[in-house]
Amino acid sequence: MSTDTMAAAVLRDPGGRHPLRIERTPIPQPAAGEVLVAVEAFGLNNAEILQCRGALPPPPGGVPGLECVGTVVADGAGWLAGDRVVALTRAGAYAEYVTVPSGACIQISDDLEPSAAAALPEAAATAWWNLVHRGRLQPGERVLIHGAAGGVGSMAVQIARALGATVIGTARGPRKSALCRELGCHEVIDYAGTDVFDAVRRLVPAGVDIILDNQGAATVAANIGVLAPLGRLVIVGVASGTGAAVDLGALMAGGVEISSSSLGRLCDEMRTAICREVSAEVLPKVLAHSVRPVVDATFGFADLAAAHRRFSEPDRIGKVVVTTDISKTDAEQRNQLFA
Repeated sequence: MSTDTMAAAVLRDPGGRHPLRIERTPIPQPAAGEVLVAVEAFGLNNAEILQCRGALPPPPGGVPGLECVGTVVADGAGWLAGDRVVALTRAGAYAEYVTVPSGACIQISDDLEPSAAAALPEAAATAWWNLVHRGRLQPGERVLIHGAAGGVGSMAVQIARALGATVIGTARGPRKSALCRELGCHEVIDYAGTDVFDAVRRLVPAGVDIILDNQGAATVAANIGVLAPLGRLVIVGVASGTGAAVDLGALMAGGVEISSSSLGRLCDEMRTAICREVSAEVLPKVLAHSVRPVVDATFGFADLAAAHRRFSEPDRIGKVVVTTDISKTDAEQRNQLFA
């Protein structure tokens, strides 16, 4: 390998049959307040799939990737060479190296397996931010989590349960439903053959306090209809579209709220604060095995196209992860290049 280039998956043909090409590109140089991370593995996310399909703008620099696990290459910005971290990246994780704002890194131990670590940062940060800050979850509240077997949903189930909530999850099919029960759902609604909202009304006649919704437009009215007074609907995805009509009278009648957020659009200061909270509140539970990232499958870097196909298959659970060939030892051997 050249000492100043790396392998990276570059988005060259959005919407085409082969949108990503693995190329040799310059190793990025960290700006002030950033660190260079040698990537062990990265998790796939829906935004990257949509970028490859041409449905979202290409990522800055042309290399997708919103999260990774890896090793800090050189001292700086509060980190030491050899520190192992998981990181929230705005782009660039589909590569052997990526630059990351210092505050978007969370230190982890060497014994956290790469695939589990790579599946952690985006899902944990999204679930924590939307349950705790947007949803203002309190112990004893009733939480409905749509898509509870997915990457964010599976993490949200475990975090909500750990915070003392009664958790209802929705999933499709017996395999996903079984996973949701295993993760801690008190009730699971299999929407393959059941009307979800009828089932919620039967289970919780008084309504649920918080709904984490990944569908968007198509379910807004139905979600509002099963909220308890002062309930909160938090929209974290728009799989069914973005254009929804809202009955303001229904909102006002129950004093309920609708909020939404995109983790990627938060400023660096807010992302830093979320990473601190995930490090303090979620990571210890992961290390204690009371919360676990759910990994559906792990692929090598050369099989990135197959990883993307797996991500889009309907029976996927949790996260899909891709590993690189960079190890901690490899990264440490290259520290002198960036001194």
